[in-house]
Amino acid sequence: MSDDLLLKGLIEAFLFSSPRPVPIEELMKVTQANRERVEKELLNLSEDYRLRQSAIFLRRVAGQWQMAVRPEYGSRLREYAQITVKKGISRAALEVLAIVSLEQPVTKTQIDMKRGVDSGAAISVLLERGLISIAGQVDRPGKPFLYQLTDKFFEIFGIEDQEALLRIQQIIAHQEVTHEIE
Repeated sequence: MSDDLLLKGLIEAFLFSSPRPVPIEELMKVTQANRERVEKELLNLSEDYRLRQSAIFLRRVAGQWQMAVRPEYGSRLREYAQITVKKGISRAALEVLAIVSLEQPVTKTQIDMKRGVDSGAAISVLLERGLISIAGQVDRPGKPFLYQLTDKFFEIFGIEDQEALLRIQQIIAHQEVTHEIE
């Protein structure tokens, strides 16, 4: 077995067995290979899955790598295995997530002002579910918390990283401007 094939197999096995996205540094440590070789084999593995139209694919989540099942298979597997999916999040929580994603880091007061209502309950739910976290505190009276998105947010929504989120925001903003002009 060639070194490249062994390396690709180790990466695949590690990603398969990991319940969470894996940083490339962790893959480097486990495989004892340098970044360039690990990245090359990640891309090769991803291409292998694509070429054979596999039900599995590799995705980057918050700058980390994860093996995942394509959505068209995941829904059928859920039905077959009768897996109960966690209850979705409320509209209020989605609104808070949208504001945090656009304005982060952001305080509760800023969120409340944008929504026009108290967001305390929605923020608590998002903190509990690990979709947002406390990024610090503002140095002013009351020292309000600053909230930001977490890696779990990026994992659940399938967004690669903060830069990808910014690109999505720019596309949406461009579409809104285009729509207003028409």
